[in-house]
Amino acid sequence: MSLLITRPSLAMKICAGLSLIILLGLGSWQVDRLFWKQDLIEQRQAQAELPPIAVPTDTVLDPEIDFRAAYADGHYLNDQEKYLMARTQRGNVGFQLITPLEQEDGRIILINRGWVPADYRDPATRPDSLIEGPVHVTGVLRLPREKHWAQPENDPLKNQWFYVDVDHMAEDSGAELASAYYLELDDTAVPGGLPIGGQAKVKLPNSHLEYAITWYSLALTLIVMFVLYHRRPNDGKSDDGHSKKSA
Repeated sequence: MSLLITRPSLAMKICAGLSLIILLGLGSWQVDRLFWKQDLIEQRQAQAELPPIAVPTDTVLDPEIDFRAAYADGHYLNDQEKYLMARTQRGNVGFQLITPLEQEDGRIILINRGWVPADYRDPATRPDSLIEGPVHVTGVLRLPREKHWAQPENDPLKNQWFYVDVDHMAEDSGAELASAYYLELDDTAVPGGLPIGGQAKVKLPNSHLEYAITWYSLALTLIVMFVLYHRRPNDGKSDDGHSKKSA
């Protein structure tokens, strides 16, 4: 039995060609994302491993020091806790606890102390977390982000915050802001075990290589299927299903 090489129709060529372009494009995009993510992870880790600096005050934001290791000293204003909602920890629902840290001049630095389970929203359920007196805290500097279009609006009346807005949080606390940055604490142990620090995403997941391999594999599969389909065994019939006759 000889091979019958079927001439593909124009529509099939167009569909296969467009599909191949899309698959290769997605694979290449994932390769770009792979290198971008690797650079981002390296930058964050490098910043976090530098010697800690005091949280900068009275300065404008410098994007270059995002995730820089830093520290702060002061007194927690425990009665002004802010709850950053819709945060999970290993699938468990909760929130991140942001507490103003009062400086000697009366101004505040916002401190993201870490994650708390939803059942412990009431401070009375976690009295050990209400630390009194002077504290020295360490973590990484974070830059406030603009509200994402999919995020709800912050609701200070219900103490439900969906993104960090340092100006409005300071205003809600009735205090003047000392720093345009906020500090995300590291995983240093705290009394009572709550909040759980170390929530800053310094080490990001990076699955872009696997995604790229998937898209390129699909592109290769499409090519193989296209070739095999048009090199079928000759069954003595034409493409319209009728028997072929000798001329």
